[in-house]
Amino acid sequence: MSAKFSQVGIDPALRDRRTASSYIVEALRSAILDGQFEDGEELNQVELAEHFNVSRVPVREAIRQLQAEGLVSAEAHRRAVVIGFSFDRINEIFEIRMVLEDYLLKKAASLVDEARLEQLRGICDEMDEIDDRREWLAKNREFHRKLHEPSGAKTALTLLEQMMLRTERYLQRAGGIERYAMAVVEHREILKALEYDSVFVAQEKLKLHIEGTQKSVMELLWQSDDSEQEG
Repeated sequence: MSAKFSQVGIDPALRDRRTASSYIVEALRSAILDGQFEDGEELNQVELAEHFNVSRVPVREAIRQLQAEGLVSAEAHRRAVVIGFSFDRINEIFEIRMVLEDYLLKKAASLVDEARLEQLRGICDEMDEIDDRREWLAKNREFHRKLHEPSGAKTALTLLEQMMLRTERYLQRAGGIERYAMAVVEHREILKALEYDSVFVAQEKLKLHIEGTQKSVMELLWQSDDSEQEG
């Protein structure tokens, strides 16, 4: 068995609850987002089938799902590899995310009632107490999803989830605890603007929030690029 898959967890309880391809997708997605695989690293289907003790069929299904999420490249008759994003590609993803979230918030704003605001404040409170970066990022996705759900724009919501997932493994390493804390402050500023029916202000606060996250990731990539050149 390949040693590189040794850290990819196998949860027996999860396997009992879901189809084989579903739990393989979840395990590999978590490993990719956690940075357990390098950009461009191969996900060998034979080795994965051995690791999970399944046939290659659910492994192929899992790879196709990860490909649809933009985490894996797996063209026909070619090996599956973890997609690594360039500086320009990640910058573009954040720009797309900004357009999507502005659109979603504009549609959702008038439908965000006090009950929804209270729910979102509760998520912010939970985020303040989370130390684990992976858990924090999952809760962060929940915040953005719950914020925009009233829009009813299912296609845009799906696209936003994909955009956020594609940069999440970089966010795990970017900015440190200070950026995470500031992000929650920015979340609350968006909610405060919505509370006072200031949709334009909420949109501006959201834009600044995304730009702050974008800056943290870009700085990380610049530092990594500088380190490689020095090496």
